Amino acid sequence: MGYILLIIAFIAILAVIGLGWKTFFAGVQRGADKIGLTPVIQNLTHEAKQSVTAILKNESSGIISKVLTPVNTGT
Repeated sequence: MGYILLIIAFIAILAVIGLGWKTFFAGVQRGADKIGLTPVIQNLTHEAKQSVTAILKNESSGIISKVLTPVNTGT
């Protein structure tokens, strides 16, 4: 699995170098726009956004409560 990821990364780097930044990312964006038009992808991205928002909200409230809770020094 690691080798496949390494090969894909190497090919992507070569494509960016060969095409240039603007052309490469414009092509990636056009491809993402085409994929994003399907209702299944739109539903998945909406659910992912909701999940990430909920996770971040829970984590941030936990961090805030830890910061605001006084520490008992035992004195």
